[in-house]
Amino acid sequence: MTGLTLAEYQVVCRHDLYTFTHRCFADLLGGASFLPNRRMEVIAANLQACMDGKIRRLIINPLPRHPKSLMATIALPAFWLGHKPNASIVNVTGGQALSDGRRRRTRRMPSL
Repeated sequence: MTGLTLAEYQVVCRHDLYTFTHRCFADLLGGASFLPNRRMEVIAANLQACMDGKIRRLIINPLPRHPKSLMATIALPAFWLGHKPNASIVNVTGGQALSDGRRRRTRRMPSL
């Protein structure tokens, strides 16, 4: 985001999952470029609606190589725990190593 002070940017990150995901992407994949698109905005809006209790069930099914895993299994839990520190989150994957890796990445995310 341009034109914001650091304090303003931090406030936006606290309240907007899409902006928080952008920051997580930069922190995890420092050299990679973040290419925003409408699909990512829609996914973030729907994940945030899940967090807010407006959506109870959600299937995310975009094309491969869209950062749906980053958004749903790393950024969302970090964002959610930043707002609700006592929440319990279950991350179900096909293997323990994948789940452990995502848990470690979630813990590395910036605090809100």
